[in-house]
Amino acid sequence: MNDQKHNDIDKKELSEGFLKIRLSLIEYANTHTLDELLSQALDEVGILLDSPIGFYHFVDSDQKSLSLQQWSTRTLKEFCRAEGKGTHYSIDQAGVWVDCLPQKKAVIHNDYSSLPHKKGMPEGHAKVVRELVAPVIRKDKAVAILGVGNKPTDYTQRDVEIVSYLADVTWEIIQQKRADDALRKTTLELQERIKELSCLYSISKLAEEDGLTIDAIIQRTVDLIPQAWQYPEITCARIELNNHSYRTKHFTETVWSQSREIRVNKEKIGILEVFICENKSEKDEGLFLPEERSLLNAIAERLGHIIESKQANEALQKAHDELQLRVKERTRELAAQNQHLLNEISERKKAEEELQRSSEKIKLFAYSVAHDLKNPTIAILGLARILNNKYGNELTGRGKIICEQIQRSSEDIASLVDKINIFISAKETLLNMKEISLEKIFPILQEEFFIQLNTRSVQWVISDNIPGTIVADRLSIIRIFRNIIENSLKHGGYGLTRIEIGYRLADDLHIFTVTDDGQGLKGKDSENIFNWFNRETSSTENQGSGLGLAIVKEIAALHGGAVWQEPAKPQGVTFFVSLSIRPNLRQPVVG
Repeated sequence: MNDQKHNDIDKKELSEGFLKIRLSLIEYANTHTLDELLSQALDEVGILLDSPIGFYHFVDSDQKSLSLQQWSTRTLKEFCRAEGKGTHYSIDQAGVWVDCLPQKKAVIHNDYSSLPHKKGMPEGHAKVVRELVAPVIRKDKAVAILGVGNKPTDYTQRDVEIVSYLADVTWEIIQQKRADDALRKTTLELQERIKELSCLYSISKLAEEDGLTIDAIIQRTVDLIPQAWQYPEITCARIELNNHSYRTKHFTETVWSQSREIRVNKEKIGILEVFICENKSEKDEGLFLPEERSLLNAIAERLGHIIESKQANEALQKAHDELQLRVKERTRELAAQNQHLLNEISERKKAEEELQRSSEKIKLFAYSVAHDLKNPTIAILGLARILNNKYGNELTGRGKIICEQIQRSSEDIASLVDKINIFISAKETLLNMKEISLEKIFPILQEEFFIQLNTRSVQWVISDNIPGTIVADRLSIIRIFRNIIENSLKHGGYGLTRIEIGYRLADDLHIFTVTDDGQGLKGKDSENIFNWFNRETSSTENQGSGLGLAIVKEIAALHGGAVWQEPAKPQGVTFFVSLSIRPNLRQPVVG
């Protein structure tokens, strides 16, 4: 009876201890790095089990290799001088401590020296007397190993419970921290893009304000610029225009700058410059983001259009005023002759009516031009197209190229805004999970891309083993294959001759493949291709919005699956999309 009571007390104390450690690690993770979190967890285990050695390994998804992620603080200071943190190596080359992987449970070696299959230790490694290792299992696969060693006494089943629990808790906190870090990064990137778009929108709105002079527009544009850059507190700007300088408050000229000429009718009329007051080239993503260069170009181009529009309006107003003055003068002349020539009265009335109609036409024309110029939806793209259509024949070859580049840049900005709006609005739509026919979907896609496939002589191949139906959201599945196929056609290069869609069944997942024999992916593209706003660049310099493959990733996740890519042989790339055979019936969908 007393033994039972004693055991109950031990279990209660252990449970309370587990809870305290779990809460402590969660709180610790909020303000520390992943390595610091792992060190803290290993230190906690070492204290609980009086074990001077502690380590945490990550097991790769192929279940064939692993990496040492962290040692405990005490291990590094007192025992182990062996290098290898973060190094990947084969499980087959590891020691007896990986016995826990095939068994999928904790393993105790209280007499390490007597083990016949031990492989010895690398130079500088701590001498192991006894050890306890516990795997972390997810979906019947090992994802991590937590090990402790050299406890003064034998390890027990109670020690197994402690190590297994803390290994599992640490993994959950790691996963949550990874997700939080990824979300935080995505949020920051979106905030930067929103700042950039807000800046362009605000500048476009300046052109709509009645009575605002060019000087006022330029100064207010300068004041808007710092808030759109990644370091607004140390960013300043200057515009030199027609021998006049427009500057932000507390302006400081430094060596860390970027600039762009302001042009009207192909002639340079000024320069836009952005300065960073403090060198941050070794911090974060560097002094200037690539998107900031594009934003600088867009602002300079937009200012050129605004100045050109303002000058045209001023010329039009001047012409209108001169015409009005001439009308008044003519009217006075006709009035003076009214008493002398009755016949001329009728002609004078006709002339007055004609002049009045001309005046109304000019007023209507002026209103129409002002209305078109003030419409924010065509502020950038519209002006680029007007320039191309109206003055294209007068431009030199280089001028035409620059004009086309202005138009493409404007279209890229409009396309990016449209895709972000589509993504945000579609995010709240619910998935309509039901049985859909792939036999109907793939012919639709083939027809959609028929012209591109036929023009480029690209062969379209559908594997015979693709199932007739699956349970999924029909629109989402179309988006997945459309985005991947579009990616192959856009970035496959001139050598692209074949796009093949394949299929296999693995566990509870449908796994679809889209393979092309194009030029494949560059190293950087292959690492970041599924991230938000990543822009893959091929040899032909085609660029997208950076959302297509990221959307594929989100849709696959909502269907209980994932997306990844591997190089195809002998060349090209294969995209893999896994979908759960039994997805949730109702889920929010992304665009």
